Amino acid sequence: MKGPHEYTLQDLLKTIYNRVDVADAFAEKEVITAYNDVVGELIFKLTRTASFRNGVLRVQLTSAALRQEMSMRKESLVEKINEKLTDTALSDIIFC
Repeated sequence: MKGPHEYTLQDLLKTIYNRVDVADAFAEKEVITAYNDVVGELIFKLTRTASFRNGVLRVQLTSAALRQEMSMRKESLVEKINEKLTDTALSDIIFC
């Protein structure tokens, strides 16, 4: 039985995880990795930056033509990326 000031390791890790924004960092890493897997290495190499916040993946691409092509495939990409995610949900992608 735990006393009033005794915590399990699991309790402490959950507290740290929630306080240090580790969850956000893991979510961003998971979404960007899934994006890479879905679009493939070639398109990922043409991606300048990618960031994830509040369910939205923001992707900066090197080419306007590629940006147009990816925008037309956005719904399919969101669906395929979400299939690869475990604890995170992607609601939108913004290509800039």
